[in-house]
Amino acid sequence: MRRIKTLILLLIIGLAACKNKEEPVQACSPEGLLDSFTTQDGIEVFIYENGDLYTIKEGSCIFELQYFNPAQLENSYQIDVNDTFLVAGSDLFPVKNNYVEDFESATAFTDLFVASIADTHLFWTHFTLQSPLVPEVEDYIALRNCILDGSCTFKDNKIELAPDPINANNQTFKFTSVAPTANMITAKASITSEINYFTQGSDVWFQADYYIESGMPFSLVDFESGFFDQSPGPRVVLRGGKLEIENKFGTKINYENTTSTKMPTNKWFTLKVHLKYSSNEDGVIEMWQNGEQLISTTGISFPFSNAIIDRLEVGISSTPEGCVMYVDNIRISETAF
Repeated sequence: MRRIKTLILLLIIGLAACKNKEEPVQACSPEGLLDSFTTQDGIEVFIYENGDLYTIKEGSCIFELQYFNPAQLENSYQIDVNDTFLVAGSDLFPVKNNYVEDFESATAFTDLFVASIADTHLFWTHFTLQSPLVPEVEDYIALRNCILDGSCTFKDNKIELAPDPINANNQTFKFTSVAPTANMITAKASITSEINYFTQGSDVWFQADYYIESGMPFSLVDFESGFFDQSPGPRVVLRGGKLEIENKFGTKINYENTTSTKMPTNKWFTLKVHLKYSSNEDGVIEMWQNGEQLISTTGISFPFSNAIIDRLEVGISSTPEGCVMYVDNIRISETAF
């Protein structure tokens, strides 16, 4: 009888322990908290230094996902006295925060992309073609790989070297995207570099010439951290026909263009952006169109204090409709120009 009572007691204790383990903590702990905010949908979000993301649901703190991997952040770079390198297995590839691209030297689309550890003179690492025929991540990665190895060609969206629509002697990059279907969030036709290295307190200067032939894209250039879920960072977007800067993270602050200047179509224009990255209110956000300053303000411009902005995405990085865009004379720098 004593043995049966003991077994019953152990069973009760075990069930209680399992129940306590499954029950969510009522409040998210402040210990190790990296950031917290409330989304536009009213969801309270808590992100921790160990990469975990929690939300408050029905008064309880619920684990949602690992938002980033701290070890990956720490081990992805080797920093020497004068240089910073991206760690690629046993190899090192130098980061590149200063680059100019006019597309004149390229003879083929694929010439522009890093294909091996020896391609340190190149800047672009991949491209994205997301469309109704290639809607999912695994689909457009497979399409990218087969285009680069020459075993297939483009489907509905396309990126190509093309003559300037105004001056046929000038070579540019042409981006073409069809509209997304109703069950897609967006469509894309863009090129990306993943060899940037910008940290808290860094300055980035960006400039490029754009020509929108048809349609209206939503975003033209994104500055992203690929180490975090959904690649957060600021981006240049189009709202009400005017260029603005939006934080694609946190509370999604939008830095408004209060001028009356709208983005032109069927005409070249020069976009210039200066950001001083900060996860606090002392960040700098500046933007010009054809030399006219559209935005000059301070505020949050960086996802988190430990983030690294490693990606620059240019082209039709998001569109709700069919769009054709030309881009030329891309420039990125750590210093003003």
